[in-house]
Amino acid sequence: MTTQLLEKPTKQRDLGRGATMRRDDEDTAAGPSLNVLPADFDLDAELSMLGSPTEIITDRDELGQRIMQSAMSPERDSFAIRCRSVHDATRFATPMRSTLLTMSSGFGGISATISPSLTLNTWPAMDALVASLEQSGAGEIWQPIGERSVSVGAARHIFVSVDNPIRDDATTVIPNVVVEVVGAHIIDPEWFDRVVAPRCQDKALTFVFYGQSGFAGSLFERAEDESRFRGSI
Repeated sequence: MTTQLLEKPTKQRDLGRGATMRRDDEDTAAGPSLNVLPADFDLDAELSMLGSPTEIITDRDELGQRIMQSAMSPERDSFAIRCRSVHDATRFATPMRSTLLTMSSGFGGISATISPSLTLNTWPAMDALVASLEQSGAGEIWQPIGERSVSVGAARHIFVSVDNPIRDDATTVIPNVVVEVVGAHIIDPEWFDRVVAPRCQDKALTFVFYGQSGFAGSLFERAEDESRFRGSI
């Protein structure tokens, strides 16, 4: 079994916006200005960002509900959630993982959890998910697929360990529901961009980054800058 988050070229987005030229004879006394806007300038995207500022969600239950709603919606969204440890993220996310598997069992769906360590993070998270499924009454219908994947009907949840990936060409898995990144402050952004991002092109994906602030240049810092929703647990 594998997560098959293997390397492949990332599709380049062609924004295709025409540049707005500035006349050379216009007055520049007020200060320097660009003679031409960048070729990739997207006015619609800029206006959209101004109209949709980052939303801070302070209630834990509401935060969980918003993640679930986003996961089941056809639109792509991103959450940056501060937490003290990977254990806290697992405890918060496990009921959502169990519920999404059950809700998606009939029509299918693939979610993924990425964490730094196989031993410290992945195995405990898998045990917690199985225990949650057992408690919810799904004990007789969940099945393991390979070493790090759990399925309920047509739905699957896969677990990726940065320090110990599995690669098996017999199985191809591409997330289309949720991608969780726990311990995002200690996961290399370059590794994420090179290995994970190319497999996460689905327009309906919800991203949830769990981590700690204060790590300059980290994947979590970038997620905090770019995410539409923020919260803490």
